[in-house]
Order: sequence, then structure tokens, then C-alpha cells
Amino acid sequence: MTVKRLPPALCALVACLIFVPATWAAPRRYAGGFRRGFELNAYFTFDNFGTKTALDDDFGGGFRFGYLYNPQQEIEFLVNGVSTTGTVDDGFGNLLLANDDITHFQTAYVFNFTTHDVVPYVTAGIGFIHTDDSLLGTETDATLGLGAGIRFFLGRVAYARFEARQNFFSGNLPVYQDGEGFTFQEMSFGIGWRFPTP
Repeated sequence: MTVKRLPPALCALVACLIFVPATWAAPRRYAGGFRRGFELNAYFTFDNFGTKTALDDDFGGGFRFGYLYNPQQEIEFLVNGVSTTGTVDDGFGNLLLANDDITHFQTAYVFNFTTHDVVPYVTAGIGFIHTDDSLLGTETDATLGLGAGIRFFLGRVAYARFEARQNFFSGNLPVYQDGEGFTFQEMSFGIGWRFPTP
């Protein structure tokens, strides 16, 4: 996702939260916090790539869908995207710049320590990262993600969310060295909306 697309995406997200019909809100008995139900969360990311990846750190965006099967345990599906610049050695000591479009899909388990107001949590997930490099081609690798974050409820159903996630993967060519271990961090901030179920 390019920086030009981020402001319109944020404006659309805020508009969706402002103009949601009142009938979609949680009943007053759910005075903030999580109960059984599902949630939607759009967010911005800052991706900090490890030195071995030869990628520049950059801003991106993402979207999550989560299902709470009790007040503290949740399963989430997330997709993040970032467009950045990579450095490629041509074999003669020259460094070339490449455009890299990276998409990260993950399914994660989330444990929420509390059920309302301020909700700290930990998360772990598995998924895959797809890298499209303008010089080297495309590559898809399995990922393992570990993270933690916190939600701040802004009312009965809307919340702000901050998260840091460390991701691990092993390269298999042509973009990343075969069998080499790589890491990158995703720091995210976004606004979410909870839809409780009876």
C-alpha cells in the first residue's frame, strides 16, 4: 500500500464508524469490552525488516476479522500489505534498487487478559508472506508470528488498538536466500468495531 492511499483509507474507516446505524451497536448490557461475537479492525502498520532481508522499513496497512468464542479467547484472520524498496547485489559488487510488494496473511490465536475498557492481550499465529520483487521475481514463505498489544474501548463497541508482532520465516529463493532465517516486526495502530452475538 502506498502512502498516497493511506489518508483516503483512514477517512473511509472513520466514516464507517461514524455512520454505522445505532441498531448495530451493542445493547447497553455490553458496556464496553468483549463478549462472544466478532470484530472488524482496519489499521496502519510500520514494518521493520531485519537487516538480512535487504528491505527498507516502510509504512503499510491491513485488515483483521476476529471471532471471540468466549470473553477472553479469540481467533483472528489478518492481511497486511506494504510496498517498499529492496537492495539487490548483481554479483559484480553493484547494488540495484528493486520495488517490493509484500503481502502477509496470518491466522492467529488471541488471549485477552481482561474483558472491557483497557484490554491487554497476547497473540500467536501462523501464515505466509508473499513477496513480489521487481528484479528477482516472486516468493511465498510460511511465517510464525508472536505479538502483544492493547485495546482501548472508546464506547460500547468501538476501540483503538496498538500491537507489536515479531514474525519469523525461512527463505526458499528467488527473493530470499534458501534456508536462511529472516525476521521482521509489524507495529500496528487502528480502529476496530465489535459486533456482539447473543
